Amino acid sequence: MSNGLLPISVASRTITNLSGEPNGYGTPAYNGFMYPNNIGHNHRGVEEVQRIIMSLKSGIESEVKWSLSTLTRVSVHPVIMLEDLPFVGNELIKFFIRPFHWILEQKPNKVNQTAISFSLDSLLTLRNLSQDLSNQQWLSQIKPLKKHIIEVLRFLLNWFYVESHQIHSLKVYENQFKEALGYLLDLLEPLSCYYIDNTKNDPLFNLLLNFSTITNDKAVFVSIIKTLSHLLIIREKATDGNDTNGEDDSPARTPNNCIDSIKDTHLESIVNQLLINDNDLAFTVLEFLKQYLTSEALHPEHPSSVKDSQNLRLEYLLQINSSKSNFNTLVKQLPLLTVSNLPLNDVSSIRPISQLTLTKRSHFSGVPSTLPDLPPELYSLIVRFPEPLRATTWLRCCYEPFTNQVSNNPESTDVVPGEVTQISLWKAYEKQFQEIWDSADGKQHPEYKALLPAVDFIKNVSHAFPNSEAMVVALEPPTDPPKKKFIIKGIQPRQFAVNIDVGNYEALKPIPVSSINPSENYKLPIGHVEPEKFDHALNSLSESILSSNITKSLEAVTPINLTACELLDYIIDEVLETRENSTEENIFRLYNSHWLPDTVYSNPSLVEGGLINPKWLKYLI
Repeated sequence: MSNGLLPISVASRTITNLSGEPNGYGTPAYNGFMYPNNIGHNHRGVEEVQRIIMSLKSGIESEVKWSLSTLTRVSVHPVIMLEDLPFVGNELIKFFIRPFHWILEQKPNKVNQTAISFSLDSLLTLRNLSQDLSNQQWLSQIKPLKKHIIEVLRFLLNWFYVESHQIHSLKVYENQFKEALGYLLDLLEPLSCYYIDNTKNDPLFNLLLNFSTITNDKAVFVSIIKTLSHLLIIREKATDGNDTNGEDDSPARTPNNCIDSIKDTHLESIVNQLLINDNDLAFTVLEFLKQYLTSEALHPEHPSSVKDSQNLRLEYLLQINSSKSNFNTLVKQLPLLTVSNLPLNDVSSIRPISQLTLTKRSHFSGVPSTLPDLPPELYSLIVRFPEPLRATTWLRCCYEPFTNQVSNNPESTDVVPGEVTQISLWKAYEKQFQEIWDSADGKQHPEYKALLPAVDFIKNVSHAFPNSEAMVVALEPPTDPPKKKFIIKGIQPRQFAVNIDVGNYEALKPIPVSSINPSENYKLPIGHVEPEKFDHALNSLSESILSSNITKSLEAVTPINLTACELLDYIIDEVLETRENSTEENIFRLYNSHWLPDTVYSNPSLVEGGLINPKWLKYLI
């Protein structure tokens, strides 16, 4: 046997002497002398729980102090069952409420440190005991307890958030009041699950609702919102199993539930917490919103329809008929929360489709012979720019870079793909802004800056299009003297003018290396590609994305992701699906069109796992 500690009998009748041999007399032998055992030897005395009860009944301050501190210690473990020890439970409630009753009775002078300490010990013990289901049930059946909790909670919340309610003589206990508030909210959270079917005038619900918009303490706010969610619970309708018609045997519900005492200001304050990057706040708010939207409590305007009552509360929550502030916040944050903290692929990390070998087209396909006209609003903007910004912007809006620098066409023309003559470029620029220099009185327009000189304009082309180049080419067949053509290589006229952002992007983006199949047939249809190669490249890309993190994302799903997905799906079904070309649809597109399609494209597991509903994407097109 190992040399460990062994159980010791508390009533052993075999006495062993120092040599390890029993002497048979029942008393220890030391050096040959016999000594009797002390009275009470090996007797542990009264059980601790019984000692606690006796100390509480004694009323002696030192004994009460010992019993309450001991209860605080043992309450961490489920050894105290209040159903079996109702005296202990009632005493804890008595000591918890005592100093606060003195305060509410306008007798603050009776409050002392001992009473506050006893109150805190009792409250902490109740808080710990309430974590056990049987103790929750016992405490919830003590009717005066809810009234006491409301009184103390009102005092503590007013103390910290309404300065006029503070009493100067009690300032010394402020830290202990803060401790008590935390314990009380923790106690109330499980007990509130039993306070169901609350009316619009329920004092506890309205007290917590009002202070939810005042507090800036995260722990207090989270506890309040969790408690409010519990207070929204209503009793399920019970049906008699023997009733074949399934008629409701429970009392008829009346449209007087506390849920309809929630104002839009309360909802807006709660929803705005989703803008804070905090998982505890997000989960608490999402659970509250879910409870609010799925409640089967009847609304006074629809006393006989649960569905109509729920739809009315949804419109109220989203502020559909007013500011739509909550709708903006929710359609912005819910998609983000749906994918938050998931190991997602970045769209930039997806390998693009490999460069395809395209069949060469006709040289003249898609190259217009005339410049596009600037729309009036775009012209009125560009004409006011200073030079050379005006010339650069106009070039990018009316011309486009040409990626294929190879030209096999020997003919001399201004519409060869990938080149324009310098003289045609200058004439087009001069004609576009004719009103600046060709006024009726022969003077320059006073409102606009002068145009660039021709030489400076041509030099500026390479700034507008970094991949372009000014060149001089000899015409064929050779002549004497040889004729030359001054061109800009690398740009060509657009078919339609584009806005400034598009023009700047296309002019400055890197040009990929393209591969052209040297074919003698230049008359293939415009846009012709080899379908087999294209399909193979597209399928390879899709397979690489699907195999990248198809399971990793789903394994990391949290309750926040699931609840946010559920709420967003409900909002889209009830709002966007029922309105065509609505303002709400445009708001949803505004916040999500720039990131959600790319995220789904690079993370198809979101759709496969049900976190993203494919029908959401149709509102982003």
